[in-house]
Amino acid sequence: MVYLMRSVQSSIFNANSQSEAGVFRRLWRLCCQIALVQSGVRSYLEPVIRLMRPNYRAGLQSATLLSISQQQGDLQDAYLQLQLKAGRSFAGFVPGQHLDLTVELDGVLVTRTFSISSPLQQFWQHRTLQLTMKVQPHGGLTQQLFARAGEPLPCYIGPASGDFVLEQSQSALMLAAGSGITPLHSMLSSLSRLTRPITLIYSYRGAGNLLFADSWPQLRARFPLLTIVLRDTCIQGRLTDAEFSAALSTLKKQDGECLSAGQSAGQSAGALQQTLTKEPMLYLCGPLAFSQYWQQQAKALGISQVRQESFGLSQQSHGEAVPVSATQHGGTLQFHSQGNLLKSLEQAGLSPRYGCRRGICMQCLCTKTSGQVRNELTGHISDAGEGLVQLCISSALTKLELQLDAVSTAAQDNTSCTT
Repeated sequence: MVYLMRSVQSSIFNANSQSEAGVFRRLWRLCCQIALVQSGVRSYLEPVIRLMRPNYRAGLQSATLLSISQQQGDLQDAYLQLQLKAGRSFAGFVPGQHLDLTVELDGVLVTRTFSISSPLQQFWQHRTLQLTMKVQPHGGLTQQLFARAGEPLPCYIGPASGDFVLEQSQSALMLAAGSGITPLHSMLSSLSRLTRPITLIYSYRGAGNLLFADSWPQLRARFPLLTIVLRDTCIQGRLTDAEFSAALSTLKKQDGECLSAGQSAGQSAGALQQTLTKEPMLYLCGPLAFSQYWQQQAKALGISQVRQESFGLSQQSHGEAVPVSATQHGGTLQFHSQGNLLKSLEQAGLSPRYGCRRGICMQCLCTKTSGQVRNELTGHISDAGEGLVQLCISSALTKLELQLDAVSTAAQDNTSCTT
């Protein structure tokens, strides 16, 4: 109580120019945090509110799951398309961004990160958006959604985020593989006009795995400057270096013709010069190995402007298996890990928290008390002391000790982690 009174006095004296209402709001939050052990009054009252609104969850934005459609692809692949209606608090998105989807399954909240695949116009007109996802063989959420399509499942969405968005003042070469097409489809289907050429090369495995099949002819008809290459790798094989270089050369030539046309139409010399200095932007979205390879090829060709989204992890081995000691729920398990830490922990019989499995949502963050790990996305190697580790994108390099239940206050304050 003494601490509470001192905190209240400190808040009042530090208010300065704040409004009286602002001071009282701040004091109320402080009282809730100290006296009620909650972040705010809504969290404290959640059990009561849920008696009247069963789907209410403090701090989460409710969304209505309108429908789940299925696309059964080739090679035993399957995809889901979720149509969601966002609540009033959802502020919208920029095409290409992703968000966290939380679904309540048998009383348990499960969260994963997905790119928005629908056009922005759909959201502004109907406040609906679409998420397109591949059903993962060992993915709990996608498997559950696939099995329970048609059930009224409580859903929540987080704010849209990410900088994988379209720069319309530059020409662009887009490479997508598999479900990596989802953010690019949102970008292209959201266009209202196109003044610089764009080339999309979309690789997929088998005709049944072609996503948004109805959209591509419509987009071709709407935008003469948009070139769409649909590449079935089961028939045509993977994109080659020579084909990549040829597509880039064709794009640059087409861009030059557009600039010449702009000059003939009376575009100012200053604006034309500014446009000429902008080289094509390369957009990459697909499995990590796919994105890493084409990023290297782009660097070899002198393309410096690259925007990348990846999913999955590299299949490279990082040396010998190393001993890991992992503590969870009061028990400690010792085993050897080689490669991805999250997979190794699961194979050892543990159940660590996880979400997107690609280094975005931070749900698998845990405390490393000793040892070194490598970030599989950036290659960064941590120091040997205590720090925070994202399990889904890390591999052990030395003898490692993990506290799976412990995430420090620094993590909750969004302090950057060692990986």
